[in-house]
Amino acid sequence: MRTDAVVGCGMGLLFALGTTASGQGGRGQRAADAKPGDVRLMVTAAIRTPLEAVRAEAEKAVGRPLVIQYGSARGNLKDEILKGQAFEVSMLLPDVDDELLKAGKIAPGAVEIARVPVAIGLRGDVPSIDVSTPEAVKTSMLNAKSLRWAPTGAALLTVNKILDTLGIRETVKAKHSQPGTVALGPGEYEINLYPQSEILDNKELRNLGPVIPALQVPAVITAAVSTSTPDASSAKALIKFLQGPAIEPALKASGMSR
Repeated sequence: MRTDAVVGCGMGLLFALGTTASGQGGRGQRAADAKPGDVRLMVTAAIRTPLEAVRAEAEKAVGRPLVIQYGSARGNLKDEILKGQAFEVSMLLPDVDDELLKAGKIAPGAVEIARVPVAIGLRGDVPSIDVSTPEAVKTSMLNAKSLRWAPTGAALLTVNKILDTLGIRETVKAKHSQPGTVALGPGEYEINLYPQSEILDNKELRNLGPVIPALQVPAVITAAVSTSTPDASSAKALIKFLQGPAIEPALKASGMSR
């Protein structure tokens, strides 16, 4: 029985997006609960839906069960790995890989699996807002009752670019710091900034499409092998599968690309 420490599995992010733990197989799993022989993955929630779509094929290709812990790449997943959580494969972000590589937690040679634009999700009973220009984005954000994004999530680079380019970081701070679900009255709305894959997966939001190119920093999802795994061959086999064509239709359906 493995005794790896667990801090959390990132479900707070899922609930913040209005999703549940029972919608798809694999949600709510923890790497620390894996059995001997399982292949443990630490995976950003941005690629959850495509990965679950090919989970059975991936297990067949590797020949072992997968235990997939989803969460925040720059938050709980990185923190748990740095604290000693054992795993076989990480699917995180390049800046997180840099930290983990320096800490000796992953092997060199992380490979890109997919990239996804950050999109705008609208909540509220209002006509669609204008987000077609930087000035329109600024106006729409300033007029929103609530703004929501994950402070350690995959969309953070785009969020930072929006806030700093538009010069509204301090102005909108109170709109983002509101806890729980913000009640919206007539004419009021909330703007969500998340990877498009997560916006599409949240039925409570209207997808307004990717953030415009002038403010966009697509999230790049990479895969790396743990330096401490006793099963590097299975880890490499899984990454090879994910680099292949089987996952491409699911990536495309989630607004992602190679």
